Amino acid sequence: MKGASVALDQGGESWLSLLQRAQQGERRAFDDLIGLYEEQVLKTALYLTRNLHDAQDVAQEVYIKIFCGLNGIKDARKVRSWVHRITVNTARDHLRRRRFWSPLKGIFRAASAPDPVHGAQLRNRLSAALARLSFNERACFILSELHEMQTREVASILGCRAVTVRGYLHSARRKLRSHLESFRGEK
Repeated sequence: MKGASVALDQGGESWLSLLQRAQQGERRAFDDLIGLYEEQVLKTALYLTRNLHDAQDVAQEVYIKIFCGLNGIKDARKVRSWVHRITVNTARDHLRRRRFWSPLKGIFRAASAPDPVHGAQLRNRLSAALARLSFNERACFILSELHEMQTREVASILGCRAVTVRGYLHSARRKLRSHLESFRGEK
């Protein structure tokens, strides 16, 4: 959906039409609209919370917030950013409430790794590397790299300036590169 202003769902209906019908209170349209963002919301929540159960809780809370704020949407072109902003803020709030950071396990797939043991080592190393990032570094990295968002859009979601996002991204990449560099020599 990146860059698409009138993406179609599986039935061929534009998401703009779904949004308008959902704003009028049509339950099926709301469900279909959520279906368009469901995977992105869950992935983002999973990477930020580092726990599937927490991510599912965050996703449910996000859907409730979307439902409650649906009629406040004035510019339909900004729905994607709005959904991601809600997801990031909800994950941050969830982690603040829990004050518990569980280890990130099994999120990354090492599909190209020919050896399952090496793949497991890579997932563990990636998990450890991401765990070393601050919440904002991790959020910027995930939104920018995983969801391929532009710096301006990430800044809008996180409520900061683009230069701040670039700083977080630089720091995250440096830390990840440093942590993963030693792994290259261990193969």
